[in-house]
Amino acid sequence: MKYLILLIAILMSGCATNVESIKDDKDVLVQEDSGYLLLGIDSTMSLKSIVLEGPQNIRITHKDLTEGSNHILLALKAGDYQLTQIEFSNYYKTNVDDREYWTFSITPGEINYAGDIELRTKWFVRSLRFNMELINNSSIALDFLKTNFPTILSSKSIAYGGPGEDDYLHLWSEKSL
Repeated sequence: MKYLILLIAILMSGCATNVESIKDDKDVLVQEDSGYLLLGIDSTMSLKSIVLEGPQNIRITHKDLTEGSNHILLALKAGDYQLTQIEFSNYYKTNVDDREYWTFSITPGEINYAGDIELRTKWFVRSLRFNMELINNSSIALDFLKTNFPTILSSKSIAYGGPGEDDYLHLWSEKSL
């Protein structure tokens, strides 16, 4: 019986928790070891889910992944997260291989912009073909925050947390508005 309970605990620790994006302009960070993740999604089709693994394994659900271009703001534990899987539907999904490229950093108490996932899909016979890139559109992400989350933006600094370096958001945060 001990082994069964241990096996169940191990299996459940690898499961991802479904999360929904923040909709209201209220600072919801209550834990000191958490921050915001801002992620853009630009897709030619609605997606079932996106799985991120890190200090907290999460699944961004279809409620936030509609066709077109949008941004998602999440409150998560600080640390490094990796995009590991995209589910297009109940029948089509893909694991993300290049983990280093798809790693995002979340710093405690900050808004961390990871980039925009640009996903182009095309049906070919009975298979789904896709091309996926991570694009840094920090000026567009900043406009999204100014329009939709001005209260959170005024109380938090914002930085780029995706692959590579970009000081634009950090420099903007240091300006007095």
